Amino acid sequence: MQHRPPASGPMVPAARPNPLVSGRVAVRRARILRFPSYDLTAEQGLRVGLARYSALNIYFFGRGQKITLPWGGTWRLTAMARGSGLVAVVANEDRRRLAMATPGAAAGNYGITGRDYAYTLNPAEGGFGRARLWDLYAGEDPVARLTRRPFGAYCAEPVPLPAVLLALLLVRSGIPGEGSRFVPEFRWG
Repeated sequence: MQHRPPASGPMVPAARPNPLVSGRVAVRRARILRFPSYDLTAEQGLRVGLARYSALNIYFFGRGQKITLPWGGTWRLTAMARGSGLVAVVANEDRRRLAMATPGAAAGNYGITGRDYAYTLNPAEGGFGRARLWDLYAGEDPVARLTRRPFGAYCAEPVPLPAVLLALLLVRSGIPGEGSRFVPEFRWG
């Protein structure tokens, strides 16, 4: 068997690694009408511009939430159909998935997965309506606490930025139709 050398062609630049977020993360309103509508700032100096949090744009009709990164790249936080439901996805400039969030085994819990990480997002408190406090777990260890008011997080350990973006979206609005998976179905006859 003869060995062929690899074909020479244009070199594709390596993808930029996902930044890790640690410490306090704050999401604040930046502008009312122009982009970016929100600024995500982290303790270590990371600053990311976010478009409006609109469930209709992210999950149904639009192109998703635009995310500008410090080095000039843009990501999209959008949704895709998976089975009979929706999943939230962070995609890079080439439309490749960086992370994905799916509803968990129990109503109100979520799984967030990336190429080399997996987290679960669970409400930290009970009650009626959407929880105000959420915990992000890596296995059995809590790595971050997210809050709805003030909108942000505290990451005790470094967490990849796509996972933080998905967790913030899920804390704010969840995934449409996730509760319908858990409603008992009655069949007559």
